[in-house]
Amino acid sequence: MSAILGFDFGGTKLAAGIVDSDSGAVLASLRAPTPAGGAATGMQRMIELGQQLCAQHDAPITAVGVSFGGPVEADGRTVRLSMHIPGWESYPLAQTCEAAFGVPSRIANDADAAALAEYRFGAGYGCTHMLYLTVSTGIGGGVIINGRLHRGEHAWAGEVGHMILKPDGPACACGGNGCLESLSSGLSIARDARADIPAALRDRDPASISARDVVAAARAGDPTAMRIWEHAVGWMGIGISSACNLINPGIVVLGGGLTGAGDFLFGPLRDIMAYRVLGKATQLKAAALGDVVGIIGGAALCID
Repeated sequence: MSAILGFDFGGTKLAAGIVDSDSGAVLASLRAPTPAGGAATGMQRMIELGQQLCAQHDAPITAVGVSFGGPVEADGRTVRLSMHIPGWESYPLAQTCEAAFGVPSRIANDADAAALAEYRFGAGYGCTHMLYLTVSTGIGGGVIINGRLHRGEHAWAGEVGHMILKPDGPACACGGNGCLESLSSGLSIARDARADIPAALRDRDPASISARDVVAAARAGDPTAMRIWEHAVGWMGIGISSACNLINPGIVVLGGGLTGAGDFLFGPLRDIMAYRVLGKATQLKAAALGDVVGIIGGAALCID
């Protein structure tokens, strides 16, 4: 067994763990809120978490792998930027980890890292080609082709949330219009509910309405909530099916907060995929690794 230190940089939390490279098991982990003060403060806090873990662990670590909540350069070593925290622009994250721990380091954005984790140790285990989507506030994705993480020429591959499905559709955070994320994400569901408030939610402050509230109201039969939910799930099914027809994965793995809806989400998506995916053999599975997927994903980059 070799031990890898996995880091997960999020907008609100930092997580670090020691991962068994053979099984993907997280042997020990620590978490902390993402500190104020920008990249330098966050980096220092993560190094402290890693050093605490290394001091507690008997075997030496062989690498540091990082899942980062933002775009990463194609070199797998440098952050492009963070959408939430200043100071990460062109940050040499892998080099900084190598200097702190004296072992090789690789980094990827959080969706790519999660895709690799689910492929190696989770719901995608045993397949050859896999599509991963995380559906939460936004929609991210990662692609596995022939057992390898596919990052593309400039490391932008897998941005399923920014497939343009409806060019005259709602504005997206990326600056475009009609992306899957603008039609089916948690943020878009909440936006639509605030514009046309379901009866079950009219006693709420509109600004507080979330996608989870819409799901609950739709389950209870509120017609407006049901329409909003069906609209979002319909576009999600079209987006997933379109991606499947491009890369022909054996499995689509779906993670993120909206998957908490269970069969209320997976049932309609399977129906849409059965109708729209060529060959109709692609499976749809829920992600298996839970909230340690970033730690395992960071480690999986080094195994890969």
